[in-house]
Amino acid sequence: LAAVEACGDGQIGPPLRTATGGGDVNVPPGPPLTISLASHPELATVGLLVELERERAVMRTGPNSFIGLSRICTHEQCDTEVRNNQLECPCHGSLFAKDGSVIHGPNVASAPITALRQLNVTIDAAAGTITIA
Repeated sequence: LAAVEACGDGQIGPPLRTATGGGDVNVPPGPPLTISLASHPELATVGLLVELERERAVMRTGPNSFIGLSRICTHEQCDTEVRNNQLECPCHGSLFAKDGSVIHGPNVASAPITALRQLNVTIDAAAGTITIA
């Protein structure tokens, strides 16, 4: 029998986020993100989910429409990753569809989780940009 001492709090994954300003912990922090559509040619394809910086993802849903999603997992607030046009949580295996709905929850005992937070997307056609807030 061996006793092992290690760092950490015994939890797997990043520390839980807390909403210091009373906001929702599943909303990405920081100001809105504006991107040039020219710098993301993959966004020309309807239905293709694109991972962006600052914990956001976006998908074109029509000629002039997009859906924005928070990439913060609703289980323990890990950052999900876009894989196979879905969002997968590397911490506990939760899987979300490209619209943010739950395909399945974590691979550990847990209360049911909710869909990823949808974010507002505004289009500036003249500038060729979208802003995800």
